[in-house]
Amino acid sequence: MPKQKPVTEPFPIFSVGNRFLLYDVNVVSHVRAKYHVCGTLSGTLPQIPQQNLFLGLPLELMVEEAALLVEKGAAYVVNDVATHKTSLESMSGPDRTAFLARRLASSEAEAVARHERNFQSRKAFAEANNLPEPTPTEPDMETRYHHIKTNSEAPYYSLKNSPDALKPSPDPAAFAIYTHLQEKGYFLSPGLRFGCQFMAYPGDPLRFHSHFLVTGLKWDEDIDILDIVTGGRLGTGVKKAWMFGGKQGTEKEDGESRVFSVEWGGF
Repeated sequence: MPKQKPVTEPFPIFSVGNRFLLYDVNVVSHVRAKYHVCGTLSGTLPQIPQQNLFLGLPLELMVEEAALLVEKGAAYVVNDVATHKTSLESMSGPDRTAFLARRLASSEAEAVARHERNFQSRKAFAEANNLPEPTPTEPDMETRYHHIKTNSEAPYYSLKNSPDALKPSPDPAAFAIYTHLQEKGYFLSPGLRFGCQFMAYPGDPLRFHSHFLVTGLKWDEDIDILDIVTGGRLGTGVKKAWMFGGKQGTEKEDGESRVFSVEWGGF
């Protein structure tokens, strides 16, 4: 297994539409170990776009996860589309010519290698079946392919913060309980499939089951008794407790945070 490379902070979070993505596997490992940020793998194969198991890079962050990393100074947001266009437009004439020359040489070498592999395969087949040996031919240089090597490491250190990039703006109530539980050492993941905002794990989700279904509320927000019953019954039905809480004061104030958990008795 290759050794993880060190990560320099701050690192970029790539904004694509209204999503926040990480492309570098070293950064993904870094934020999971240091900041308890797990995200959701969203990469799939072009040939199997409907698969939802064994997904890979990029890692999609919840808006609360992106906001936390930016708030801690560990990351900054880059407009992925604008940065890509700017990089291409800023490439000088000689650099572009040299790049195209390298690409042409690479595609020609790939064409020759492919032609040789095909010839050796036909030759081995002829020998195995007592057929006449095939006649060597010249590779077809008109039909060339450029092999794109996949890489799970992104050369991001030269990228700059994008003023026009979408800044993560989470719901204040949800972000308050998210940061509170983060400070307590919990790992949090999206809770949509359980009818809540977050799932709270006492450790890495690869090692632990979640203990709480979490919903953030405003400090003075009224709670309907039906919501308490529903949350408690739902949480107990999936062997978890329903947790709700909030923070006193505004988002930037160091106000008091309180959380409560509800379990349904008799189950």
